[in-house]
Amino acid sequence: MKKPFIMFITASAALAAGVYASPIAISQAFSNTTVTQPTAANNLFVKKRYSIQGEWSVIRKDGQTQIKFSDSFKTKGGPDLKVYLSTTRIEDLDSQSASENTVSIGVLKAKSGGQIYTVPNDIDLEQYQSVIIHCEAFSVLWGGFNLPSSKDSSP
Repeated sequence: MKKPFIMFITASAALAAGVYASPIAISQAFSNTTVTQPTAANNLFVKKRYSIQGEWSVIRKDGQTQIKFSDSFKTKGGPDLKVYLSTTRIEDLDSQSASENTVSIGVLKAKSGGQIYTVPNDIDLEQYQSVIIHCEAFSVLWGGFNLPSSKDSSP
């Protein structure tokens, strides 16, 4: 289920950042943003080879779909780490099968901290079941998570 994303900024935080906007202006600025929040039990990463901390969400903003890793995201660094969409559920993947039926959405930007990956417009996210972090050079699957499907949000 998609929920509107609303951000609240206190006046002191805004002034400290050198910016001030009214709550109405802020809510209007984010009116084109929706966040698909997974259920609490499913918004964590699944470890395959290495632990991955933090949470994730799928965001729809200004006609673009984005995969967001939270500010608390953290994993072991490694060479050639990439983020992929996979047609296979995370529990059914291993290091050998991880590169099959995938599409890259980018190089892992950092081993910790918030990051956003934009899904290309020609990709139908409903055709994919998981997002994975995989070391392409050494065929090591770090881990990932299953994507929510529209079927999951139906009553």
